[in-house]
Amino acid sequence: MAVLDTGADQSHPDLAGRVTAAEDFSGSGSTADKFGHGTHVASVVGGSGVGSGSGSTRRGVAPGAWLLVGKVLGDDGFGSSSQVIAGMEWAVEQGADVVNMSLGSSGASDGTDPMSLALNDLSRRSGALFVVAAGNDGEQGTRTVGSPPAPRTPP
Repeated sequence: MAVLDTGADQSHPDLAGRVTAAEDFSGSGSTADKFGHGTHVASVVGGSGVGSGSGSTRRGVAPGAWLLVGKVLGDDGFGSSSQVIAGMEWAVEQGADVVNMSLGSSGASDGTDPMSLALNDLSRRSGALFVVAAGNDGEQGTRTVGSPPAPRTPP
């Protein structure tokens, strides 16, 4: 299982010893999560629950999963389409069967942008399931799903 985000704090009790590979696509020089979002998402996905102080009752949805961590967003939480695409390609090359991306571009997409097309192509070729946030602009009305989860509008 891969998490593509702002990196991860691999020493966090919920993630310690669980990350099998990590790669930086952001240009920040490390896979460390200085923003915090990637560590949070990785813990929700595959956290052991040890760090919650709950006696491991607050585990991630797949607490036994080994994690691949791709840092596709920089230390400020932002990144480029090319960084995200490079991370998606890497995750598939590493054999990830599920790729979580709690990220997206602002503004609506009809699914023909480079990130959406890359996601569809990689999923079709590899069989990997991409789980992607639908965006943070829903309060702005219809057609606010950004890339890459945007569905392609038929011609």
